[in-house]
Amino acid sequence: MIERTVALLVSSCLLLSVFSCGERSTSPPAAQFSSPKVIAADGSQLSLPTAAIYPIDGEKVSRTGLELVCEAAGVKASPEAADQIWFGENIFGAGLASVVFFGKHAASLDDSQWKALASIAADPERCQDALDPEKNTGTFSPHAHEADRVPECSYMDAMTDQIADDIAQQRGVSRNEAFRLLYSDGVTVETPFRPEIQAAAERVYSDKTSFTDSYSESFPQSAFAAIDYSGSMVALVGGNNGNHAYDRAWRTLHPIGSSIKPLSVYSPALIDGRISFSSLVDDSPIPEMSSPQEQWPRNYDRIYDGEITVTYALRQSKNTVPVRLVIESGPGRSFDFLSEKLGFTTLAPQDKDIPNMALGYLSRGVSVTELAAAYQVFGSGGIYTPPAFYTKVTDAKGNVLAENRRQSIEAMSSADAWIMNRLLYYNISKDDGIAYAARLSDGREVIGKTGTVDNELGLDSDRLFVGGTPDFCAAVWLGYDQAGASIEDVEYKTPAAIWRAIFEQIPGEHDSFQPDSSVIEAEYCTESGGLACDKCQSTETGYYKEGTLPESCPLHS
Repeated sequence: MIERTVALLVSSCLLLSVFSCGERSTSPPAAQFSSPKVIAADGSQLSLPTAAIYPIDGEKVSRTGLELVCEAAGVKASPEAADQIWFGENIFGAGLASVVFFGKHAASLDDSQWKALASIAADPERCQDALDPEKNTGTFSPHAHEADRVPECSYMDAMTDQIADDIAQQRGVSRNEAFRLLYSDGVTVETPFRPEIQAAAERVYSDKTSFTDSYSESFPQSAFAAIDYSGSMVALVGGNNGNHAYDRAWRTLHPIGSSIKPLSVYSPALIDGRISFSSLVDDSPIPEMSSPQEQWPRNYDRIYDGEITVTYALRQSKNTVPVRLVIESGPGRSFDFLSEKLGFTTLAPQDKDIPNMALGYLSRGVSVTELAAAYQVFGSGGIYTPPAFYTKVTDAKGNVLAENRRQSIEAMSSADAWIMNRLLYYNISKDDGIAYAARLSDGREVIGKTGTVDNELGLDSDRLFVGGTPDFCAAVWLGYDQAGASIEDVEYKTPAAIWRAIFEQIPGEHDSFQPDSSVIEAEYCTESGGLACDKCQSTETGYYKEGTLPESCPLHS
């Protein structure tokens, strides 16, 4: 991965400033661009950069290559002019273009790569094939589509990408034409971006000690995405330790492991009435799916407890129970729920399989943004709203170029959402919950779920945590950019601890989630799952829909 070598100016909200235009020839290029004004949720004004994100060093780059690209773009050959060239979409400057298309700084480009950049500079429409992994013929980096176009602020990268899609759809133009409209003079973007949350996340992600106490420079990459319960994205970070070459929160897909379980398994089972808060479920391997050499499903600690309650199975992240529940309903039920109710857009047909739906081993993976957005239903009364990075875009005359038209849907009833909320609350609040590291010192309620993915050798390769307070929900991914690379040989802090470090800096307006008044609270026996009686020695509060209260404890009544 590429380390940033140039210090960029950043605003007080950690965003890039606007750079001045470079020297141009007497024959101006076909397009002129201006930096849109961005209005954040708190009313502060920011600007999108249109140049000099990775400035060209004239003493290090190929003079021949520089002249070739500038000539193709119709500008006088100079490093300053090269910093202004548009290479399609929101890729400004030959320095950024070299990072996006080739994964290297401009000083390292060879003659053939300069020629490829020149062909794009002459006709920016050609960038589309390079940025499409299915059309990329090998001339360009296979990771070009994952590159961060606005380094140091992945939120702005995601925002511009989403706006371009909407302008193209709503106005019937190409994506490149959509970017031309976005970067025309006098454009204003209204956005739910929260500078204070972004700043908190950036402080954590720029501090090495947030991720490791070791002296080693080798520790995993990470990404962070935060959303409120109306579907508004409020903050995004695409890399740690100064590495922002790729937008790991928006453009990159990740395996998500057990963080899928509340979404694909427990929610559909609760909605269908196949489980309740304290139902007994079987924590044991499945003989017909096991072999003499290996029991399957395998719990992470290889401990099997027989009959246990649903809440205990979830907060211990048992693998056996979700597999059994998916077998019972059929993986198609989980697949349809994720794609139709929770906005998963990257599922492949082969994901309609038991391990994929039960344990999160998806063929392509999921973006951190989509994962955080899916979890919003547990704090929004069951309402899912697709993630939005902006609300409206207007031109200099006040005409609307694009507006957020994403429609909310009821993914589950308010009662089911509240019961799932309490199940996820126990993951954090109970001492035997494996996500207890996400507890906040001020006592605010936290809900959440961990996720771990292992590689072909059985070693951990990715770890995640998705957690929510009564005000915001956020996902944290941790792993290496190289798929399947093990993280077991390095010292690092858990995603739950990273999440906590950020949310400790974010004041909350609410201390607890709003309950659903129709849900019944009742004490249950943790051994039997039945309603507790005087003889039950271990009890907890359970949450039940009307008509689903369990029978009295069969062990102690």
